[in-house]
Amino acid sequence: MFTKAFFSAAVACGLLASSVNAHMMIKSPVPYGKDSLNNSPLAADGSDFPCKQRSGVYDVTQMNNMPVGVPQELSFIGGATHGGGSCQVSVTMDKEPTKQSKWKVVQSILGGCPSNVTGNLSGNPDGTDASVFQFSIPKGMPNGEYSLAWTWFNKIGNREMYMNCAPIKVTGGSDSQDVYNSLPDMFVANIGNGCTVGESQDFVFPQCGKYVETAEKTALGSSTSGTCATEAAGGGSGSEASPTASSGSDSGAGSSSGYGSSSAAAAPTGYGAGSGSGAAQTSAAQSAPAYAAPSEAASAPGESAQSTKAQIATITTMATVTASGYAPAGAAAPTGAAAASAPSYGTSGSSGVESSGSDASNGTSSSGSCEGGAVSCDSDGSVVCIGSSQWGMCNAGCAVPMALATGTTCSGGVIAKREMINHLRRHIAHAHKF
Repeated sequence: MFTKAFFSAAVACGLLASSVNAHMMIKSPVPYGKDSLNNSPLAADGSDFPCKQRSGVYDVTQMNNMPVGVPQELSFIGGATHGGGSCQVSVTMDKEPTKQSKWKVVQSILGGCPSNVTGNLSGNPDGTDASVFQFSIPKGMPNGEYSLAWTWFNKIGNREMYMNCAPIKVTGGSDSQDVYNSLPDMFVANIGNGCTVGESQDFVFPQCGKYVETAEKTALGSSTSGTCATEAAGGGSGSEASPTASSGSDSGAGSSSGYGSSSAAAAPTGYGAGSGSGAAQTSAAQSAPAYAAPSEAASAPGESAQSTKAQIATITTMATVTASGYAPAGAAAPTGAAAASAPSYGTSGSSGVESSGSDASNGTSSSGSCEGGAVSCDSDGSVVCIGSSQWGMCNAGCAVPMALATGTTCSGGVIAKREMINHLRRHIAHAHKF
């Protein structure tokens, strides 16, 4: 006879089994070893990094042909989306990657990946209702066969790293490896390498790369603990990654587990056009988010929106922006009064934007180690206000100026509609009278 306690335990185990079986894996591109791939994260000790090592891990079920510059689909199977999170699409020229393989990022998705819902999308391990994204192999990439990786850092739940890999064949590219080598290295954490990503945030990677997509209603943050490398999967030596200062506590500090070499963080390379559908859909590239709700700190007098170590920015509109690249290296340096307005990155629908020097409310400055008109900043992942008409996302200590959408303003690290800012100012002024 079953007891009540036994029944409760059986139900709990059933729920646990359901959650384990309902994780996520990629549907497209068709992964390596499709028949042997399961939907669980990488092992906590990193023993199955990369690509979920197993028998038949690199069996080619179907080759994914990818001409350069042509949009490709990134879709998923499963329902345990863990509040979404952030993903990267990376490639390596190794057909059977190892821990020493060099992975290069072709797209970063900040928030809403693989779905932009609170909690889990469903308990269906075979569900296909997660968001569908698009990415492309950059023009100028070398032709040939590669391995592609989808990596995911979930927003809520256990601190995990998901990684599925797929065989791809790149065509229409070049014979040079310059574009490939210019891409940032893939971020690695949560697998026993001494670096852990904080919970309840849509993680902003130390190096997002040129092509970045940000979903609506994201809680962007860059909180980590331990010793996190700015660039993870380095090339071939197997030496330990060079650590950089963590934005979290050092309680979990330890040496890296040899996932390749690393170098110091480089200035951000800008943001590029990527698109998604489903919960993170956008119909066209935009120059900036149309509206970002101000944080509670913005309504309290004397407090800064950047007072927390990991800045949270709530974006309520898809922010996929296109950068035309750095200002030409050979351009003559401006002198005199024009020096404070150096040409910077172009944005969608414009030939270029200008940096207006500094913004005292954010502690930013166009001087320092940042290049191409980017301004220096203190808190990676935070929104940086640049003058009265521009904003940027702090990445590796630099923020790339981008034009604010019409009718919005940036103040104290918050982008909002002008009416909202005026309302807040009136509210604060009224509060000071009492």
